[in-house]
Amino acid sequence: MLVRTSLRINENLKRIAEQKALNMHITLQDIFNDALAQYLEHDAQKQAKKIVFKTHDLGVPLDNLKRADYYSEPK
Repeated sequence: MLVRTSLRINENLKRIAEQKALNMHITLQDIFNDALAQYLEHDAQKQAKKIVFKTHDLGVPLDNLKRADYYSEPK
């Protein structure tokens, strides 16, 4: 869905964008929509950081431990 809006942009940027739109046989609206989408996608990728969990080899697998292995029985 498209919505109408007004904005003020640098005159030189508008001229360059219009020329690019003419050369690419697309509308100025398409230029602005694509540029804004790319900017927002790039910004979202910067904010999402990859989490790396470092592991260490302890020699013996510890995936079969039980509560009693950690805690003694209450007195």
